Amino acid sequence: MPEISVVVTSYNIERYIDDCLADIAAQTLPDLEIIVVDDGSRDGTPDIIRDWAARDARIRPVLLEENSVGGVATAANAGIDLATGRYIGFADGDDRYDPTMFARLLEAAVSADADLAICSYFNLDTETGETGLPSDAARWAEIASEGVLELDTAGRRRLLALNAVPWRKIYSARFLNDHDIRFPVGPFFYEDNPFHWFTTLSANRAALVDARLCRHRVGRIGQTTSAVDARLLRMFAHHAIIKRWIEETGQDAEFRSDLLVWAARQLSWIGRKCPDDLRTNLFAAIDGVVALHEADEIDDPDMRRRIGRRTAELLASAKSGDFESFCAGLDESVARTPKRRAGAAARFLNRFRGRA
Repeated sequence: MPEISVVVTSYNIERYIDDCLADIAAQTLPDLEIIVVDDGSRDGTPDIIRDWAARDARIRPVLLEENSVGGVATAANAGIDLATGRYIGFADGDDRYDPTMFARLLEAAVSADADLAICSYFNLDTETGETGLPSDAARWAEIASEGVLELDTAGRRRLLALNAVPWRKIYSARFLNDHDIRFPVGPFFYEDNPFHWFTTLSANRAALVDARLCRHRVGRIGQTTSAVDARLLRMFAHHAIIKRWIEETGQDAEFRSDLLVWAARQLSWIGRKCPDDLRTNLFAAIDGVVALHEADEIDDPDMRRRIGRRTAELLASAKSGDFESFCAGLDESVARTPKRRAGAAARFLNRFRGRA
C-alpha cells in the first residue's frame, strides 16, 4: 500500500500539465501513487499524460472520453475511488508543487494522528510569473505555528475560515471512506466548498505545516476561478447542500450561523464582481439562501458584527424581497472596494512586520 495517492485533475491544460507532473514525480516521498484523471480534454493534455505514464510506473492515467457535468468533482471522486494509499492528496494539473510537500504533509499527519494535514501556498500569476499571498494569508498566520489544530467547535470554525481548496492538504483515506465523503457532483462551481465543510466538521484534528509548498496558478484563460459570469452564482447552490448535510449529521444548531456567515462572505465578493445584467440572477440565488434562515438570524447583532453592516443589509433586503435596496447596497459595496482592499493590505502588512 502506498503512503499517499495523489489525485491530479486536468482539463485542457496542455501548456501546464507537464510541469505539474514533473513536480509530482519529483516528490521526495518515494512511496507514491499518482492517479491522473483527465476530464475529457480536447487538446494535447491526454497525450502528455500517456507519455508520463509510459515513463513512470507510479502514474495511473484515467482519461475520460467526454467532459463531465461534474467537472473537477467527477474527476476528483474518480481518483478517490481508485486510490489505494493510506492518505489521499490532490493536485490541480496547472499548479506547481514543492518536492517536499507530500512528505512534509504525511509526516505531520502521522505524527499528530490527524485525519488531515494542511500547508499554505502562493498564488502564481500566469502572465507575469510573480507570486503573491492568498486571500487567507492573515487567517493562516494566526494558526499555522500551533502545529496541530484540535477540531472541536472552535477549531472547526478556525479551519472553516481558510480557503477551501483541497490541493494544499492530504486526507486519511480511511477517514474519507468511513464518512463517505466525496465532492458533490452537478453543474456547480467551486465544488471545494462543500468538501471543505464535510471534512472539517468530520475530522478529529488537522496537522498544520507552516510553509508555502505549492503555487496556485491564477488568471489563466479557461480557469474556473477566473470566471466573472453567471457560473459564479452556482456557488450559492452549495449553501443548500451544506445546510442539508449539517442537519443530517446533527450539527445544524452549532454551525448554521457559520454557514450563513460563509454565504454572506460569498455574496460580498461575488456582488462586487457581478455584472449589472446578472443582478436579478444574484438576487434569486440569495433568496434561496435566506429562505433557509430566519429574519432574526440575519438581524442578530453578532451576525452583523461578523459579516459587516453592508453585507447584513444585503441579506435583509433579499429576505424582504426588496430588489431596489439590494442593488443600492451592491452599488455601495462596489464603490468602497478599492479603499477596503488598501486598508486590508495595510493591516496585514503591519501584522506581518510585527511578527518579524
